[in-house]
Amino acid sequence: MKKIIRIGLMASLVMASTAAFAQSSQKTEYPRYGFWSNWSIGASIDLNHQHKMGGISFGDDWRASTNIGMDLYLQHKLNHAFDLRIRYGYPTFGRPLHADVDGKSYEMDRHSTLTLDLMWSINNAFAGYDPDRRWSIYLLAGGGLGFSGNDSASLANYGRVGITLVGGLGTSYRICDHSFINLEYTIDINGDAPNPKDLFKWHHTNGIVRLGYFYCFGVTAADAAIVAQKAMLTQDNFAALNNQVNNLENQVNESRNNEKKLENRIAELEDQLNEAMAANTKNDASDSLQAVIDKIKADQMNYYAMPFSVQYGVDQWRVSDEEMAKVQAVGRVLKDNSDVKITVIGFADHTGSDNYNMKLSEKRANEVKRLLVKKYGIDEDRIKVESKGKGMPFGDAKYSINRRVSFYREIE
Repeated sequence: MKKIIRIGLMASLVMASTAAFAQSSQKTEYPRYGFWSNWSIGASIDLNHQHKMGGISFGDDWRASTNIGMDLYLQHKLNHAFDLRIRYGYPTFGRPLHADVDGKSYEMDRHSTLTLDLMWSINNAFAGYDPDRRWSIYLLAGGGLGFSGNDSASLANYGRVGITLVGGLGTSYRICDHSFINLEYTIDINGDAPNPKDLFKWHHTNGIVRLGYFYCFGVTAADAAIVAQKAMLTQDNFAALNNQVNNLENQVNESRNNEKKLENRIAELEDQLNEAMAANTKNDASDSLQAVIDKIKADQMNYYAMPFSVQYGVDQWRVSDEEMAKVQAVGRVLKDNSDVKITVIGFADHTGSDNYNMKLSEKRANEVKRLLVKKYGIDEDRIKVESKGKGMPFGDAKYSINRRVSFYREIE
């Protein structure tokens, strides 16, 4: 009857695992993270049923002696299906079970274990990787060393250090990105010497229920950046980014055409002015014409603005992934037009002091120049840098548009 109950319990857990398969049918490739990503630390409280010393089988005299213990874990996620963990356990804090040997009563082994366990997620393996899946049903197997803690000299022959084998079934639930809990049942078989043959001679066998909590440190910043870059290089994202860069480049080229029109217009006005001067007909009209030419040159020709700016969050100076396409467009234009020189000017909004915002806008402009030089190979001499802080707001100083870096074509 006891065997039937145990078989029924295992069957129920397997059926629960098949229900978890239905969480997602989406097949998504698991990101390839480095060694230092997805490490977790954890602890569990245990309910430990220890058998009498002797054969490995449960036998007819299963002893329902329950002790309370604990485990400490260091766990690493290898991929969506496999986890590897180091476990240190001390499952006998409570009153130990006593066994009758040759008519005498002995305290059964107080012990600790140190094992390396491999965990295989059943539903993740069969249903594929799904970042939104929270439940996992897993099998585990491992081995290591068991350390005896007997005080009784009469039990010295039962061993001090031996091999420990572990096998079991568990389930885990992810509470949030960095926390998850688990519940598992394992059979721990402990030999009395580092010789597998002795495992069948003298040992103790434990059935252990564990309830644990884990904290996952997550993905390192370096791995997160690599995964984000790889995600951007998918075919769809690459095409979208390429179209965005092309659109920005078209805007720059349109600005160059407008600039050329302005140059031609100024040339026409200057010809008219020269003709008036040659005909000795200088008057108020020619003076007005000269004023128009001077104003156009001062406002539009010394620095000609490109039709977009790199935007920033509050107190940010590094270029975000979303804004990088603008820097790339400028870099492409500068590569295709070796005669073009630009001035990169940083701005800031009203947040913070004047001195702080001046430094912040300077960092923004210098970072954009660094990207153009290092990433796109533009000569430093072709790029000037200025910072305006919050002294030249565009409209209301509170507008987010003032957190920007703008590009200006330099006309020599």
